[in-house]
Amino acid sequence: MREMRLIRCCLAATALAMTILSVPSPAQEQQRNIRSVLFVKVKADRVGDWKAAVKDYAALMKKAGVEQGFTAWSAQSGPDEYAIVWYSANWKELDQSGDPKIKPVAADLARIIARLQGASASLETWVDEIQPDLVVRSKELPKMVRTGRIRVAYGKTDDVLAIFRSDTLPAMKKAGVSDFGVAIARFGTPNNEIHTYSSFNGWADLDAPYGVQKGMSAEAYKAYQAKLRPIVESIEWTMWRFEPELSYVPETKP
Repeated sequence: MREMRLIRCCLAATALAMTILSVPSPAQEQQRNIRSVLFVKVKADRVGDWKAAVKDYAALMKKAGVEQGFTAWSAQSGPDEYAIVWYSANWKELDQSGDPKIKPVAADLARIIARLQGASASLETWVDEIQPDLVVRSKELPKMVRTGRIRVAYGKTDDVLAIFRSDTLPAMKKAGVSDFGVAIARFGTPNNEIHTYSSFNGWADLDAPYGVQKGMSAEAYKAYQAKLRPIVESIEWTMWRFEPELSYVPETKP
């Protein structure tokens, strides 16, 4: 749908690169494994205007009954920015045009687009593919997520994914992490990247061992790091907070 792609670009017409994130909402089916993320940098003096326009856009989508939802997240570390995230079931959905539900509200949509354009500074778009066998999912969206941007040595992506399956995922489950996911970079970033997310209640979670480290013994964790060290070039961690007022999460149909 051309209008939806345009509004997404405007929602983020403000972005600087950084780590990817976010979990699907309960209304976003588990089969929706293609994740698109717009990283948003807003003009410093227009943050209030941008947020108001995003809220109006979300309300308009709800009024129109549009089924494609999105979640918004604000960076708690790294650059001061936002991320808009949505999921697709297949690549064709990224190339749709003409959602009939948009037509009755087209005039209102055009006005919102103009407001977003005026408040936006820059945009970066990532598209990656969630690995369905490397997911832990709860019914609720987490308050925060920590995302990992993992640069893998060329030719070693399958090796890293194998370690995630054998070691990382079981440890995350044992540690009680409610949401966790792994995605392979497809477009917008180097293709030797893996992007992860894991749920957080808040910064206080870091006052004790978290995630893999919590789910393993000290000896097992040391061995785990030794496995990854030769095949992982770098890892960048970023913290994000869910912004429910800036999100549109359609109710799950019975």
